[in-house]
Amino acid sequence: MLEDTEHSTEQIKLYLPFADAVLTPGCFRGNLGKKQVRYNGYHELAYLHPNYFTPDPEILKELGLKEDSVFSVLRFVSWGASHDVGHHGIQNKIEFVKELEKYGRVLITSEGRLDEVLEQYRIKVSPEKLHHLLYYASLYVGDGGTTAVESAILGTPSIYVSTLVGTMGNFIELEEKYGLLLNYSDSNKAIEKAIELIQSPNIKECWKEKREMLLRDKVDVTSFIVRFVEDYLTN
Repeated sequence: MLEDTEHSTEQIKLYLPFADAVLTPGCFRGNLGKKQVRYNGYHELAYLHPNYFTPDPEILKELGLKEDSVFSVLRFVSWGASHDVGHHGIQNKIEFVKELEKYGRVLITSEGRLDEVLEQYRIKVSPEKLHHLLYYASLYVGDGGTTAVESAILGTPSIYVSTLVGTMGNFIELEEKYGLLLNYSDSNKAIEKAIELIQSPNIKECWKEKREMLLRDKVDVTSFIVRFVEDYLTN
């Protein structure tokens, strides 16, 4: 079992008695007992590590973009998961779009319905192409946690907006140790930072250097999981 969401307390209680081992990032802010195995990485590195992911600039052409185009990706989630009850993310969606649109294209990926004003910004490409867009994006902003982490470890300035800020170890580490992810519970402060970042020259080069530091520090998660399973099955 893989786990990286500390506030998924209901799900953890349900599966823990039946799990032989639970693999968590080393920064996981919780003790799951003797079944917990910590590793030096993040789940998202299992598929976005350079050993497995190669960005494809051809995907940009579908949206009329180039590698040097300035564009932002916004992600809105439905907040329907049981561990999301009572929480919320971006409150001023239209304002976010209108402000960021002043500096480049805005692309939206959303789990649910959008305001009619925002529907025109919805991404119309297949889901598996999203990671390529995130890699080339100038900025990611959203209340989608996984997408925020993905953007950060791909070397794209990433802003996560949620009342869950401060509860998850991977988000805290990505901000405090690597400076790749910025966490906000206040939408207004988040938009101020987003405007600052989108205007910053050479911001992608700066984030690329931070990403290289992270990759030097972390393990190849896929290789780790394969070795763990092989060792587990032979012992």
